Amino acid sequence: MTQPHENQNGSEVIDSQEIPHNVEQRNAKIGRQSRGRLRFGLLELLLLTAVCATWLTVAIAYRQINQLQLDIQTLQPMTTDLIVMDEGELTLREVPSIWHEIGSWKYHAPPGADLEMRFATEGLNDLGFPAKYQAVSLPQGQHSIHLKVTKTTESHDQEIYLDGELVLQNQHALAWLDSIGSTARRDVSDQSTSYSVSEPLKLRDKRYGIMHPLRKHKSNDLPDFYDSKGNLLWISPRSEVQEPASEFITWEHQQDFSSNVIGHRQGVRVRPYSKAETAGLINIQPSMSSVFGDQRNRYCSRLGLSVRPILNDASEPELPEEQANSQMLDRTGIAISYRNTIDPPNPLDDREVDTVTKKAISEDGKQMRIFAHYPKYPSGAQPIVEILFDAAYPDRIGFLPHAAPKSAPMKACQFVTRFGARFFWREIEMLSDGVANQDATPQTAATGLVSPVPLSQLYPQIDLSNLTEPDSTNPSQFSWQPISLDRLPRVKATDTIAEMFKMSLTTNVPDSSKLKFPTGLDGCMQYDGVPNRQIWWVPAAADKQFIEPASTIEIRATSVFPTTDIPLVGGPAVGNVRVTVPMPATEPVWLEIVAEPLVTQ
Repeated sequence: MTQPHENQNGSEVIDSQEIPHNVEQRNAKIGRQSRGRLRFGLLELLLLTAVCATWLTVAIAYRQINQLQLDIQTLQPMTTDLIVMDEGELTLREVPSIWHEIGSWKYHAPPGADLEMRFATEGLNDLGFPAKYQAVSLPQGQHSIHLKVTKTTESHDQEIYLDGELVLQNQHALAWLDSIGSTARRDVSDQSTSYSVSEPLKLRDKRYGIMHPLRKHKSNDLPDFYDSKGNLLWISPRSEVQEPASEFITWEHQQDFSSNVIGHRQGVRVRPYSKAETAGLINIQPSMSSVFGDQRNRYCSRLGLSVRPILNDASEPELPEEQANSQMLDRTGIAISYRNTIDPPNPLDDREVDTVTKKAISEDGKQMRIFAHYPKYPSGAQPIVEILFDAAYPDRIGFLPHAAPKSAPMKACQFVTRFGARFFWREIEMLSDGVANQDATPQTAATGLVSPVPLSQLYPQIDLSNLTEPDSTNPSQFSWQPISLDRLPRVKATDTIAEMFKMSLTTNVPDSSKLKFPTGLDGCMQYDGVPNRQIWWVPAAADKQFIEPASTIEIRATSVFPTTDIPLVGGPAVGNVRVTVPMPATEPVWLEIVAEPLVTQ
């Protein structure tokens, strides 16, 4: 270790050769310590703070942007802005309204678009747009549309505004509609959306439910292919031509299997699909107007028709509902095949309704005919029933029997109704005794020559007013009673159909909604609609002395509800009608179910 020493003056000194070595060591030590520390000044600190603050904001924004987008999508419909996303398309959105009977929309029509706004209040159905409507041209660019619907003490008013100016107006008398409730549909979103300018676009399709004619607080839903009243507002290319909806409906018109019906679109129809209770029967659905108010089960089997061939050897008729089902071995009831043509189907083709298409409708759209093909009965008989519909008479359905090419010879064919007692038909309209065998004209009823005959006159040996529980001496099903054609009026049913005998069954129940149905009775066997009548139109020979066998009509009373042992409310009613048609037949018989006029108190 270096030691200090004295100089000549006596001062202590350090050897100069040793100083540089100690300084270098000290500086090296300080350098090593300095390299292990982070040193920055105030400026660096401020810059670092600014950088952290900037990027922290960005990081937080990135984390919240998804939620922000959701908030924007939620808030956007609440605004009234229209965002045009495609200048070449129609942009449209529904705008929230302050009242449920006021509709508001904004649209932007591209340059060159030839559009018009159309409005209809009747003929609304799911088969297309109404052929009768009001229309106004839609200007190009951005504009607003308003629909206002009001009901006053005198009328139903509909007003349509374009940019605040009244452009279309429709007014109906108060009696136009007695409604309760409504259903509304639309094709337009509540957000700005682009739509093609070449396709019609519904802004609002609102249909009103019709008030029950007897119960004032119950609505009636019509099938989607029936014409409804309401308000339909849509945008359409001006060149779009609306074709009227067909008067008839086929399998091709329908998407819902449960609505599988064929016949008059707004009248009587046939339901080819056979439920257990109608297997082997032609399942007839009367028009909604003739059973108006009967909403217990729209798709229940209201009336069945049994087609029974009679051979030349006068054997007993065969019942198709009691024969084996070739498609369902565990079920009785012949499987009927419905076709466009009278030509029998291929034996391997077991389709039931797929071949009933629009080809069944005549070119002028006034008539429709389909063919019910039966397999061979055990006797060898094989009938084919031509089923006819006439657009001018939506409540009627015609039946013309034929024999298949390989059928055993048939002397006659019987049509027998089933389930009729649920309608409480208890009277038959006949000519008075004093005018029997006279020429009864269409004015016969008006002159008082036709009067209702109660069932008791057809069953004089049974006291129908004091009927107890059915037993061996008092059966639930009574004998068949013939109806003399001489007691029926001869009328000309239509302009194209020859003179016919007319037999009408009427009810003595003016308001079925007041009936108390027995406990345990299936809803399909209850009836809650308007009073109606069953009418048969049977061909009459042009010459009254014509000696060939004529058709016959019979009725049979029952005291129980169809397919049950439950006594009918109010006593026996007509349960079955049997019409026997000689073969070969040249003219059809017609069945009609039509509503009676309601008598208001």
